[in-house]
Amino acid sequence: MPGEPGLLAARDITKSFGRFKALRSVSLDLAAGEFLTIFGRNGAGKTTFLKIVSSIIRTYSGSVILFGSDLKRADDDTRRRIGFVSHESLLYKDLSVYDNLMFYARLYRVQSPGQRIAEMIARVDLEAKTTVPVRALSRGMRQRLALARAFIHGPELLLLDEPFTGLDERASEILDGFLDEFVKHGGSVVMVTHDIDRGWRHAHRVAVLDRGAVVYETPAAESSADAFRDKYHEILRS
Repeated sequence: MPGEPGLLAARDITKSFGRFKALRSVSLDLAAGEFLTIFGRNGAGKTTFLKIVSSIIRTYSGSVILFGSDLKRADDDTRRRIGFVSHESLLYKDLSVYDNLMFYARLYRVQSPGQRIAEMIARVDLEAKTTVPVRALSRGMRQRLALARAFIHGPELLLLDEPFTGLDERASEILDGFLDEFVKHGGSVVMVTHDIDRGWRHAHRVAVLDRGAVVYETPAAESSADAFRDKYHEILRS
C-alpha cells in the first residue's frame, strides 16, 4: 500500500541538451506500492525524467536514490528490478513473438522461462501469433508484446512513457488489467501521459511537469479528475 518506505527519491535533477534545459531542479518521490502519474505538454521533460530513472541517461546533476542506492552506481541487478515501456517497443522485428520474449527472459535471468513466456503470451492474447515475426504484427499487437516484454521478469518498478498511445481497445484493456494487478500486489509505477482520464484512473498521486520543472503536485484522493483537468488546462495556458 502507498505510504510504505520510499522506493525512489529524486532530488534537484537537472539535465541539459546543449543550450536546452530539459529538467530544472526536479524533485519527486515514490513510495513502495504507489502509482505516480506525471502530466505535461510535449517537451516538458517527462521522458527525460523517465530515462534518468531507468538509467538510460546516466549524466545529470542532482541525485536519484532507487531501492536505497545511488542510481549513478546502479548495477545490472538494479536494472532488472525495473520494467520500462516507451514509445519504442524495444523488440527485434525479425524475431518471433516467442523468441523476443525468450531473449529478454534470458537477459533478465527469468526462472522457468518457457513457462513464464507462455503465461505472458496468454496474458496479452497473442497465442495465435507465437511464431510470427514482429515485423508482421499489427501496431496494436506489437504494443501488446511490448507489455509482455516489460513484465516478463516480474519488475518491482514500472516506468511508463505514454503507454496508452496507439493502443487498440484490446491492448488498452490488457494494460489496465496489468496495472491494477501490479499495484495490488505491491508494485510501484511512474507513468507519464497526456490522457487525464487514464492517468487519473490509476493514480495515487499526480504531478505536472512544465518547462522542465514540477509546477503542481497533489494526492489524487484530495482532488478529482474534473478539478485536476481545470488546473492542468490553466497551467498549459500559462
